[in-house]
Amino acid sequence: ISTKGWTLEQLIEKSPNFLSVDRVRFDDPKLMQTIRSHEDSGAPLIIEGFHEHDSWPVDLFTLDWLEEHGKPGASARNVRTWADFDLPLSELIHKLRATPIYAHENETERLYGKDAECPHEWATWLSTSNVLPSDLLPHGTNDYLQYLPVSSDVQTLMCYLGVGDTFTPFHKDLCASSGQNLMCYTENGGSSFWFMTESSAAPAMAEFFQTMNEELDFETHVVTLKELGQSGLKIYIAEQTIGDLVLVPPRSCHQVINNGGITMKTSWSRMTLKGLSNSLYHELPVYHRVCRPETYKVKLNIYRAL
Repeated sequence: ISTKGWTLEQLIEKSPNFLSVDRVRFDDPKLMQTIRSHEDSGAPLIIEGFHEHDSWPVDLFTLDWLEEHGKPGASARNVRTWADFDLPLSELIHKLRATPIYAHENETERLYGKDAECPHEWATWLSTSNVLPSDLLPHGTNDYLQYLPVSSDVQTLMCYLGVGDTFTPFHKDLCASSGQNLMCYTENGGSSFWFMTESSAAPAMAEFFQTMNEELDFETHVVTLKELGQSGLKIYIAEQTIGDLVLVPPRSCHQVINNGGITMKTSWSRMTLKGLSNSLYHELPVYHRVCRPETYKVKLNIYRAL
């Protein structure tokens, strides 16, 4: 799959079930009201413009800063072979900068730096800058993961480095958690295209995958635009650019395809009360069926929260 020639407007027009993701500015007076209405409906939302905030850390959110101050090692996936391997962060950055922005038919390597531990300085900025709403922060006012004991704490704050035509296959965030993904930095017009369902569509999308002899919870199938159109489900599409915070609803099935130059994102998951309930009754039975570890210790989380 390639983003060559894609624009958001043209993608929306490709099928009647394709819709654009709603957007709201970070300084909109009705921001919290908009967030809550989308949480209630299970629809995705993008909060835009954070890079225009006076407290946006321009010097912190750069590749050069990450190379100098971040952990020296990195984990990458070659999206051509699905092979995961470790390499020095400096080498990954060099390879990404040397990679053409569009894939070509005979290439054997296209790397996506994924699931890297977020630098401590970034985590500190998120929690102390008062730029993002406290309800959306990791271990913030609406994150039940904060009640897990230290010995069972889960690390959800991650960093991602991508270049055009690298991707994350169709999947759901773990255990009906709520996803947050902030585009921190780009080079050469980098962006990311998101394809998302609303929360309630998860069972129908799982059934649609089975008609293609695929299993949604194996996270191995990259869905084509034609398949998304054939699903008949509402597919919300967005192009994420610098300063955009994508809010991914619990159980939302989604796929991300990077576009253009390098993109640097940080993401984290929150567990809401509704997410814990959905996980216990809907997601854990699926995990048992496909033999997948739950990671987020849902029953312990419920117990400790009570």
